[in-house]
Amino acid sequence: MSGFFLISCNKSSPKDVAKEWLTDFYHLDYDAAKKLSTEDTKNMMTTLQGFTNALPDSAKQKAKSVTINIKSVKEDGNNAVVTFTTSDDTKEQPPLKLIKQNDKWLVQFSKGDFVGGENKENSATITTDNPAAPAPNTDAPMTKPDTAVQH
Repeated sequence: MSGFFLISCNKSSPKDVAKEWLTDFYHLDYDAAKKLSTEDTKNMMTTLQGFTNALPDSAKQKAKSVTINIKSVKEDGNNAVVTFTTSDDTKEQPPLKLIKQNDKWLVQFSKGDFVGGENKENSATITTDNPAAPAPNTDAPMTKPDTAVQH
């Protein structure tokens, strides 16, 4: 059994790592996602994990049904970018970045990757108080509240 464990943890391609990491991430299994993460990403997973514990059980159960569909993988040396969709949102999600460290592909994910990224329309804001909140529309004009006195 230990031989299987070693083989299953040795992901050889960015696609394999991305699919497993995204599945763990969307299923709220941050401990599993950390095994395929850079140190910075692990730290963010720990933060998200603390806030996810407060979610109702119904939300956690729903999250476990999400599936990942990898659309494309672009490798450039020790860097890769993966595009994907999820079963609960068929729009393409913001790309996931991976880097190769010590001959292992690891996810390099930060809050900034989902906030104001290249694909603003489809981006999701990952915040510490609501990991599934939609991103604000940063292209919308700023307006002041109407403070004029009506007579």
